[in-house]
Formats: sequence, structure tokens, C-alpha cells
Amino acid sequence: MNFGRLKLRHLQCLVMVAQERNLVRAAQALSLTQPAVSKTIAELEDIVGRQLLVRRRHGVDLTPAAEVLLRHAVITLRSIREGLDLAGGQPERDQLSVVIGALPNGAMHVLPAAIARLCEAEPALRVRVASGTNAQLMAQLRQGEVDLVFGRLAEPSDMVGLTFEHLYSEPLVLVVRPGHPLAAARRPRPSVLASLPLVVPLSGTLIRRTMDAFLIAQGCALPRRLVEATDAFFACHFLMRTDAVWFAPFGVVEGFLAQGVLRKLAIDTGSTQGPVGLSMRRASQPGEGARRLVEAIRATLRAR
Repeated sequence: MNFGRLKLRHLQCLVMVAQERNLVRAAQALSLTQPAVSKTIAELEDIVGRQLLVRRRHGVDLTPAAEVLLRHAVITLRSIREGLDLAGGQPERDQLSVVIGALPNGAMHVLPAAIARLCEAEPALRVRVASGTNAQLMAQLRQGEVDLVFGRLAEPSDMVGLTFEHLYSEPLVLVVRPGHPLAAARRPRPSVLASLPLVVPLSGTLIRRTMDAFLIAQGCALPRRLVEATDAFFACHFLMRTDAVWFAPFGVVEGFLAQGVLRKLAIDTGSTQGPVGLSMRRASQPGEGARRLVEAIRATLRAR
């Protein structure tokens, strides 16, 4: 095993391939060609003396040797980034630093309040909030790119190597613009949704399956006009221009409802309750910045 041949680009390439599970997408993220990525992985396999990737029809899987190397590569790259930050003066020595992944239901209300609370208590603080789908954020958490994730519980397959602290539960709700034909209805039937455009979570996600199960239980067919979206502000502006109905986690629309920007339909969605909380890596202790932010999140929830 010739360590003298090992370069940072080998580790960076492995981490990106592990995150994307696809050589083409990894190449795009690294601003490289796919052959260049394949060559870099082949060089790394030669250095390690083990096969690292198993090619599949639609992507790649990591071998056990790659999984072991990946864990150390993530730690190494993160240590180098932190060292460069310190050498450049960012963050300063007494500055708390934390990177948190936030799903929309947490990012719209609870998390801003918690970070504001932490800002009041800390004279030197740097927080980076990362957004994405549940699966994307859990992958970044496992690889050490974020310190913790706040939001709805992810798929069991995405929670390997992670822990989840349940903080509260929330349902999905159906919301529309003020003045919508259904906004003032005392108890509209769920069947009316089939004739209207519906803004929904992304296909293949746990939250989408929860929505689909609710509609099936109500004897409803999925509407033929579907808009899949995760951006709350897009969904809100779309509702203002149409008679669409948005099927969203309560935490995402809580502020819009309080401000009167949106109206909640009087359809019972209690069966869609789902756990919301904090996901962290099982094998490592959170840093001081992450620990203090967790305390601020818990305090914010207690105050509510």
C-alpha cells in the first residue's frame, strides 16, 4: 500500500461518489468528466488494493472496504477544512460553529427562533443552515458534512448509523389561498381534491407515502394535476395564482396560517401525524456548537 500516491482528490472523489451513488452526477458536482472520476477511483482502488465500487445499472454501490475508507476520508477532509478555516481566521478560536441540516417544517419557524435565542446568548457564533431532502441531509450527516439534522423522521434505510430524538409530532394539513372556493366550507369532502390541482411532497419520500395513504383511506384517487415541490415560498405563491390545494406539514405553513396568508381546510388529517426531531451520528459526540444549538431548540419548544 503506497500512501505516498494518495492525494486529496482521491478522497474528495470517493466522498462525492458515495453521496451521489452515481459517477455521472459525482463528476458534475466535482466539475470533472465521468472518465476522470472513474480514473481517480481506479487509482484509489490500486492504492488501497481493494475494489471500492460495484457498478449497477443505474449507479454504484460501495464495497465494505469503501465504507470503511469513506468514514476516515470524511473525518480527514473535515479536519483539513476546519484547519484551513482556523488558519484563515474563520472561525475565530472562541467562536462557536455548527452546521445544521433543516427540513422545511423546522426551517420555517422553530429553527429560526432557536438560532435567534442562541445569537442572543453567544457573542461569537457561526451557524450554517443546509437545506435539501430528508435523504440528502441524512447522507450529509453520515458523511460529517452537517453536525445534526432537524425535521421529520427519515426513512429507516436512511437512518443507518444515526440516532433520532423525538421532540414532537405534527400532522400534514391541507391549505389554500384566502378566497378559495373551499376556504369557507364547514366540512368539505376529501373527494373534492380530485378535481383540483394539488401541491404535494416529492414522490418516493416517506411524507409522500403518508399523504398517499391518507387519500387511499378516504377513498380518493390521486388528482391528475400534481405539482411536486419542497420550496414553501414557491408553493405559497403558486396557491395565490390558482385554486390549488397544498398538502404540507403543519410546521411549514404554521406561519402563513398565523399571518392569514393561507387558510386551512376543515378536513381531518389527524391520521397523518408524524414525528419531528433531531437526527445525529450514532458513533460520535456533537461538538460544542451543535450541543448548544440542540439546547436552544429544546428551550424554544418548551417556550411554545
